Amino acid sequence: MGFIRSVLVIAAASQLMFAQGKPAIAGIWRGQSSCEQKESACREETVVYRFSSLQDKPGSFLVSADKIVDGKVVNMGALEFRYVEDQHALVCEYAQGVWRLSVDGHKIEGTLTRPDGSLFRRVALHKEQ
Repeated sequence: MGFIRSVLVIAAASQLMFAQGKPAIAGIWRGQSSCEQKESACREETVVYRFSSLQDKPGSFLVSADKIVDGKVVNMGALEFRYVEDQHALVCEYAQGVWRLSVDGHKIEGTLTRPDGSLFRRVALHKEQ
């Protein structure tokens, strides 16, 4: 009985350490979104992104994006991102391009690259406590 209990304790501890090694992505992130193509209709924005884990897709997140305009929250829509563990990155490929966000603790930085390969937007976010 003691051996089995020891194996279970070690297995549980290993799972806990593994889970703690992954970044805590779900939650509210705030920051700035800046334009890289100044001649476009793109604007500098203060943004709020809400990351929610997708229960049916481990490692994937639904991200609802808001911008702040004249002190008011304006929803820009939602996209699905997947976490690429070996790159510590969140990636979303969709019709307007590819979002690639690097996760570093309570900081996310990333870019939106258009389908033609041009850099369109940069974001820098911090996680709310």
